[in-house]
Amino acid sequence: MRVLISYGVAIAVVAAALAVKYLFSDLGSEHSFVLLPAAVIVAAWYGGRGPGLLAAVIAALGADILFLPPAGIGILGDDLFALIALLVEAILIVEITVRLRKAREVARTEAASAEVARREAAFGLRMREELLTFLSTKLQRPLIGMVDGLIAARSAVERGESARAMAALDGLASEVRVLQRTTEHWVAEAGSKPETG
Repeated sequence: MRVLISYGVAIAVVAAALAVKYLFSDLGSEHSFVLLPAAVIVAAWYGGRGPGLLAAVIAALGADILFLPPAGIGILGDDLFALIALLVEAILIVEITVRLRKAREVARTEAASAEVARREAAFGLRMREELLTFLSTKLQRPLIGMVDGLIAARSAVERGESARAMAALDGLASEVRVLQRTTEHWVAEAGSKPETG
């Protein structure tokens, strides 16, 4: 249906351009083909190469029938070059318009892909920051406990208080076990999550 509409638009815009030129015969009196390239551009932009080429052919035929002598189909030698020039110009217009349209679509697709990549990167950075914040929060207490235990053990050893040194070392061992269980839990959770992608 879209294809049929494209060809219908091509016929309609050329017919409109020919009608305007016919009704206002003074419009571009030096150039019989004024408005026709614009109709070809609209047809090619809306429908692509096929409708654009159809518009070019209809424009050339319409110009020949309506504006070039003799009346009806038929070309004098002087007007043949102008008609061929119109067709060549129209074909070039179609090709340039189609390529511009494709370039625009590619640019739009690439921009959308770049936006998706930017969002994924931003999400990855946000997740990394959240993970680092989580890790630092979870590890902060055991690490502070370990540092405190080392300081207490060293102080007790320096004073020759072996009972206090042993108690400080036991506390340090307890903090190490907490840290070990926490990291083992994270590793187990990471291993049990299904991989996506």
